[in-house]
Amino acid sequence: MNRAIIFDRDGVLNELVKRPHGQVTSPWNVDEFRFTPGAKDACRLAKSLGYKTFVVTNQPGIKDGDMTDKDLELINRMVQRWLNIDLIVCAYDRKSDYYKPNNRSVEMLINKYDIDRQYCYMIGDRWKDIVCGERSGI
Repeated sequence: MNRAIIFDRDGVLNELVKRPHGQVTSPWNVDEFRFTPGAKDACRLAKSLGYKTFVVTNQPGIKDGDMTDKDLELINRMVQRWLNIDLIVCAYDRKSDYYKPNNRSVEMLINKYDIDRQYCYMIGDRWKDIVCGERSGI
């Protein structure tokens, strides 16, 4: 069985973007994207300790029309290459079982990659991330 660390993306691996009127969101294009300090070191450490690394992220900006599929694809490709992430799973629809705090994305990763729940960790910055991990027993 494999060990894994599942990261949330926005607010954990990359910085959030402040919008007019005080709204804070994920970056909607590559120009807005900035890695958080220490993100690369954290992922490098996880890999050096034998963990697979994954990202599970809600991206409602696609469905809401705030970002394009192309922009999300470019951002995800950059994250995956720069941080050596094994797989990024995105949920767009707030009603989906894959959209956190639902845990279908995590369960899919556990089953597909034969992950041992005892050695699987969810790292997030919001209650939705924590609840998602708890629902999967990690």
